[in-house]
Amino acid sequence: MMTPTAHADTLTADVDQLTKPIHVAIQGRIITHPSLLDALRDACTPSANSGGNITRRAPTSRPPARLDTIDRLAEIYVGISTWHSRLNLPSPPRNADWQKAVLRAFPAAVPDLAPAIADYLRDEIHDWWRVAAVGSGWRPEQLRKLR
Repeated sequence: MMTPTAHADTLTADVDQLTKPIHVAIQGRIITHPSLLDALRDACTPSANSGGNITRRAPTSRPPARLDTIDRLAEIYVGISTWHSRLNLPSPPRNADWQKAVLRAFPAAVPDLAPAIADYLRDEIHDWWRVAAVGSGWRPEQLRKLR
C-alpha cells in the first residue's frame, strides 16, 4: 500500500511528464523531448510525421496518423474537461494551453477531495500518462527512470 506522500509524488511526476518537456542525458549531452501531451498531439497530426525537406513521401499502406492515438488523445481531453467540471476548478488564462493548465491544477486540488475520489483521479491521471507514453513512442519503464 502506498503512503499519501508516495501517491502525491506519483501524481505530481505523472502531471510533470504530461505537461513539461522531458530532459534525457545521453553520452554527456542533454536532449530535450516534448512533454507527453505534446508528443501525443504530434503523433495525431499527419504533417508532424513527415520529415524535413521531403517534398514527397514513398507510397505506403499506412495512414498518416494512427486512429487509436487520435482516439486516446480525445479520451484524455474529455477526461481533463470532465474532472475540471467536477472539481469546479477556475478556468486558466485564455493564452494558456488549456489542457496543460488544468492538468497542473489537479495536484493542488487532491488534498481537498475525499480519499476515494482522490484515488480515482490519481488512477485516471496515471492511465493518461501511460496512454500518452505508449502513444508517443516511449516505454513507461523508461519514463519511470527519469523521475
